[in-house]
Amino acid sequence: MDTSVTDWEEFLNGDMQAFGRIYARFAPLLYNYGRKQTASPALVEDCIQDIFEYILAHHRQLSPVNNVKAYLLTAYRRALLQKLTTERKTTNIDTSTSPLSNFELVISPESQLIQSQSHLERRRKVVHELNILPARMKEVLYLRFYENLPFEDIAAIMHIDQRSVYKMVYKAFGKLRQKLVDFPLWLLSSAIISLSWSW
Repeated sequence: MDTSVTDWEEFLNGDMQAFGRIYARFAPLLYNYGRKQTASPALVEDCIQDIFEYILAHHRQLSPVNNVKAYLLTAYRRALLQKLTTERKTTNIDTSTSPLSNFELVISPESQLIQSQSHLERRRKVVHELNILPARMKEVLYLRFYENLPFEDIAAIMHIDQRSVYKMVYKAFGKLRQKLVDFPLWLLSSAIISLSWSW
């Protein structure tokens, strides 16, 4: 069993050390995920604080979960979307596009897969083509290949059905394969996994 699930159950029973472990483990992940969706570190930090304050205040009413990471990512995404939607309404920003429509990828300098200049150039091509994909498609790829979440959790996080997640991954790879015909599928997959993602 995932230790975070055990920590979650202990936290629901009032163990504040378990809460501390959950926070220490997932706050950085939520911050990283949030910074990919907005350029405002303060907004990201506010959402994280709101989530953890809420679960702390309501821990007796919360239910056990099978995947704490997916639960917190879903809560974070919902909180951020709510704040961004409110912000757009109060500042008269165009609301015809999704507030989470930004998405840009950069190459991670820590990546062990980038070992030579030719690998770096190939990955730049992948990044370029990934950045052309629609934001939701890129978010699905990020959650699937970078956060290694199962399709059902991605569907819950993004509030879409699981079949749509499958279709988005399939379509994304189809589009990438059309543009990057000289890339073997394994190289394309490893390039996607090795990227540092930012919206």
